[in-house]
Amino acid sequence: MQTLFTRRRTLADRFNRIAASETPLRKLAGDISKIAKYAIDEANSLSLERVEVRLERLPKKLDGFRIIHLSDIHHSPFTSFDHIARTVKIANRLKPDMFVLTGDYVSHETSYIKPVADLMGSLKAEFGTHACLGNHDHWTDPDMVTRAFHEAGINMLVNEGLRLETGGGSFWIAGVDDHMVGKTDLPSALRGSYPDEMKLLLAHNPIIFRKAVRYGIDLTLSGHTHGGQVRVRDKNRRLIRRRKLSNGLHRRRDSQIYITRGIGTVVLPVRYQCPPEITMLELRSE
Repeated sequence: MQTLFTRRRTLADRFNRIAASETPLRKLAGDISKIAKYAIDEANSLSLERVEVRLERLPKKLDGFRIIHLSDIHHSPFTSFDHIARTVKIANRLKPDMFVLTGDYVSHETSYIKPVADLMGSLKAEFGTHACLGNHDHWTDPDMVTRAFHEAGINMLVNEGLRLETGGGSFWIAGVDDHMVGKTDLPSALRGSYPDEMKLLLAHNPIIFRKAVRYGIDLTLSGHTHGGQVRVRDKNRRLIRRRKLSNGLHRRRDSQIYITRGIGTVVLPVRYQCPPEITMLELRSE
């Protein structure tokens, strides 16, 4: 029996072949129709990514601390309540120590804010749920998003931070406002932190990474890119127009960043070779 992975690989290879060939229009239309159906189905799928992050300044007693990172929910006509609810259900079953959310919870209309805030509020972990804002939250209503998330029991960090005390040690967790609307203030988010303690930063846009390196951030968690959302490869299976910081774990000097592909979609309700992602980060002490 053909597996889901095999079907995906076959469709991906077919798309990559016909994209560079002189295929007759009728056949091209048929192939594109099949790919479009797959792309819509993929947008409603979920992939669990397990990532180990080694951090020199993580307290040794926190070795193995687990964080689930969700981003780019985009509750809207393109990303259904059911898809988000399924994400939350799976995330809760994984029983992390803490949840973090890195922006873009809604798109288009304010009527989507309270339902997604209430769903995110049902995430349960010993050390709570911490979040920052994204550009789409600002383009919808940032004050309403912040208020709804606070009412749902989520710690929305807007250019601020706090020391997370765990009993086995502590670290500084901070969140900055969105870069695209010009409201990022990293110094304010770090005010009150100790120079030598581990620092975890929530920032919707990964463009902040260079600045995070200069400010001694140990780990930055971001979204925004959707991993590209639609990925096309050439005949050698190399990504066309690949961005350096598109998704995954990256290091620069003593600082690291993890960029998730996110949960929802924008522009079109499709994903191709880039499924939605629930990220389980396991922090390990060096």
